[in-house]
Amino acid sequence: MKKITAENFITDNKTNKVFLSSLIDKTSGALDVDTRSKLKSKIKDFCPDCELLYNTMDVWARDYMPIQLTEDVFLSFTYKPDYLEPYPNCVTNWQLHGVHAKENFCFNIVQMPIILDGGNVVKAVVNGNPCFIMCEKILKENNVSEKAFRDWWMRWWKEQFDGTTMELVLLPWEGKQDNPIGHADGMVRYVGDNCVLMTNYLDFDQKYKDDFGNKMKIVLEKAGFRVETIKFWDKLKDDPHFNDLMNESWCYINYLQVGSNVLVPKLSYSPLDEEAKHQIETALGQTVTVKLIDVDMTPIVKDLNSQQNSGGALNCLSWTIKV
Repeated sequence: MKKITAENFITDNKTNKVFLSSLIDKTSGALDVDTRSKLKSKIKDFCPDCELLYNTMDVWARDYMPIQLTEDVFLSFTYKPDYLEPYPNCVTNWQLHGVHAKENFCFNIVQMPIILDGGNVVKAVVNGNPCFIMCEKILKENNVSEKAFRDWWMRWWKEQFDGTTMELVLLPWEGKQDNPIGHADGMVRYVGDNCVLMTNYLDFDQKYKDDFGNKMKIVLEKAGFRVETIKFWDKLKDDPHFNDLMNESWCYINYLQVGSNVLVPKLSYSPLDEEAKHQIETALGQTVTVKLIDVDMTPIVKDLNSQQNSGGALNCLSWTIKV
């Protein structure tokens, strides 16, 4: 395959089309059906070029669909999440199950021989090279040491893609109890120009006298990124409504981006929603249009519970590509 470069690598800001699982307004797991029906309508309003995916086994399309690398090359992988082990009927093998839209897909596929979730990949560009940002939970899922994984990673990309250097950033993982899913798209997003936006881990550092958010920030900075952070604590720490929703406030980073348009999840407290929107607008800059979705997503976001196949937001629900 041809070499992947910063120029031909498809990051979120280059996408122009959205796909949603056809199950989005049907019964799936313990998710709130009425809310998801509204979500389907609002996402279609946000991106008119939106299609449904058929033959999917659950709604979280980001996790099982292939990852677009360039305009005509996609990366497939083994989707076998540990959090769905009790629920094998929710696991989609997009090739075996024949997942399709109104027309069958026609693109080149490269199979990566690892267990992976698409939601655990944030594509970026850093140091002039394409980059995958992932949570280090991937090491546990593949029973491999960090050194062995990094060595294999660099070799594999060079062999498969004509000498490509694919940078790898592994974010620290809180562990199964605090974060059973372990997806990078709930932690950080690529902004552009060697910059990422990190979710509000620093709020939790302050509240619980922890250092996890700072450790993540240092990992990203050492990789070459400038790190912007979402942060509510200084302004809202004495607000009881914010404290009630603090555990759900991670969701704002899981916005849906299609090209220069961004749709931000909304919770049940307007001052918090508006502050999140403002901070995301500031980080992304004036060339990006940022809107809040007109749906209270609290019922979906609130239950980050692997046993109910729930707890996700807008990026999780969607699959975005450039056509």
